[in-house]
Amino acid sequence: MKKFAFFLSALILTSCSPFYAMRAVYEEGKILLARKPIPEVINDSATGSDERRKLKLVLKAREFARGLGLTPKDSFTMYTKINRDVLAWVLVGSKPDAFELYTWWFPFVGMVPYKGFFTKKAAERAGARLKQKGYEIWIRDTEAISTLGWFNDPLLSTTLRNHEVRVVNTVFHEIFHSTVWIPNHVDFNESLANFVGNQASIEFYENEARVALKNCLKSSLECKDLPAVQNRLLARRILEREFELAGLITRLYDELDALYKSDKTKEEKLKLREEIFNRHLRPFRARYPELKILKKINNAEIIQLKLYLTGLPEFKRLFLKLNKSWPRFIAAIKDIKTRVEKDAALSPWQVLDKLISARDMHKKERKIYGAQKNS
Repeated sequence: MKKFAFFLSALILTSCSPFYAMRAVYEEGKILLARKPIPEVINDSATGSDERRKLKLVLKAREFARGLGLTPKDSFTMYTKINRDVLAWVLVGSKPDAFELYTWWFPFVGMVPYKGFFTKKAAERAGARLKQKGYEIWIRDTEAISTLGWFNDPLLSTTLRNHEVRVVNTVFHEIFHSTVWIPNHVDFNESLANFVGNQASIEFYENEARVALKNCLKSSLECKDLPAVQNRLLARRILEREFELAGLITRLYDELDALYKSDKTKEEKLKLREEIFNRHLRPFRARYPELKILKKINNAEIIQLKLYLTGLPEFKRLFLKLNKSWPRFIAAIKDIKTRVEKDAALSPWQVLDKLISARDMHKKERKIYGAQKNS
């Protein structure tokens, strides 16, 4: 969940501080100027073996994404090393007694409930100003950016440090942003890309495992511990955990939202929300003691997580209803985008629900998307 849709041109055109925009241009400029073609880095004798292996995997994942019907454009053909462990810090603010986010507006992207900073101190200064306005804040680090296909987004060394399954997941997640983005609906975009990143990662490693097992069986070696097989299992576990976390966040959000909308006093709400939070988190922490998120109640963090974890079961149902066909799934999402852009009163969630509940989805889909009967 450390991905950040960040559109450079939007920063230049907004009414934000010119110093903020200049810093953003400077930092993004450094990233773009330091890019090197990934094949060139792979062939460089100074490149470490683990780095080389992961870079090859990125190129394979990129081509796999293209085969699914995604639109990589020129993203992830280049690589940039940066001299820090964190690319940027993302600030989110919410009222403590209501799920009311502070939002920023950017051209093309629309309203977004977060803002990125290239130093933690800058994020903390902006956060302090939000606190003065009555918001509680959450600041998280991010390792990857997406300009939604407007620039040649390079793979960053901050991403490459991760386990390879997370690296592959990031490639699919960010490429989906450049394939489809619906302005003003960040929760839909991020949750959808989250589902796509996880589902595509599973299919990628299933393919890798098939090839590895086939070669292994030919050599009569022990095959169960092959890295590709282990990574396939890990990709599945990650998706299962995301769905479990999504369910937790949904239940927690719904109960807290009902509390915040009640006629209780602010003091009562602030006390009761602690009890609700701990009741929901206690069993989840027991199952996942390594959990680094949700250490204490913070509406900004809960909503930020919800942005990435809303509607995962619905996306899965649509995917299954379309017989796991990526071209049909992507076409359906693009149709949702078209309908929402034509009718501002519609939300993409409403259109998604209608698609899922359609009795004769295949017939309707052929009419709308021109899909082949057995595609």
